[in-house]
Amino acid sequence: MLAGMSPATLELDLPHGVAVAVAVDAPDAAPRVAATVPGRAPLDLDAALAALCAEERAHAAALTPVRRRDWVARRCALRAAIAQAGGAAPGPLLADDRGAPVLPAGVLGSVSHKAGLAVALATGDGAAAGWRVGVDVEAVTGARVDISRRILTDAELAEVAGLDGEARARAVALRFSIKEAVYKAIDPFVRRYVGFREVAVWPGGGAVAAGVATVDSALPVVVEAAWIELGDLWICSARARAR
Repeated sequence: MLAGMSPATLELDLPHGVAVAVAVDAPDAAPRVAATVPGRAPLDLDAALAALCAEERAHAAALTPVRRRDWVARRCALRAAIAQAGGAAPGPLLADDRGAPVLPAGVLGSVSHKAGLAVALATGDGAAAGWRVGVDVEAVTGARVDISRRILTDAELAEVAGLDGEARARAVALRFSIKEAVYKAIDPFVRRYVGFREVAVWPGGGAVAAGVATVDSALPVVVEAAWIELGDLWICSARARAR
């Protein structure tokens, strides 16, 4: 755990690693924090910056206020997740050519954000076997407009067709979030944009607050995915390896 951050962070044991959620508030970032970590107060931006290394602070200083807040939240969450997963304190966690964080050897990780709230996933398991991981966080009711025809396959659309109102919005948002986690996990293997309709996901779990998802695609990867509902958030994780 990062020094002084325990009151602000929430640790979660996910099927694909340890996740840490943290929200960062910044007076000059508009909009202010729209998503919060259940049971945790947002971390002040100055306190969050103090937890980062000099190179990360320099990178953050060059960003606009909203991007700075979100980037700092992601790095704080990622550092805490790596520590919770048993990894050594890393050097600067900057990005590679695909935008993913460059992690210490032997550590798998991913990070996602939503309006000042970040969720990071880290694990030391699976790296030697060629696995990669992804994580995503979304509001349970998703976007204000219906995006289902843009992100769901015909088979997925048929599955949610009988749902109305909030139930349908929740179902679409969950599938969107699972796919986002999957895309992050598979990106190291395909290294290209993957369209939403190239992957189909079938969440399990019924009415419970957690489940696993079946992932169907013609891509050259084996994929696992899972999800939990945390307050008004979906948190989804995935891991992938080459076939």
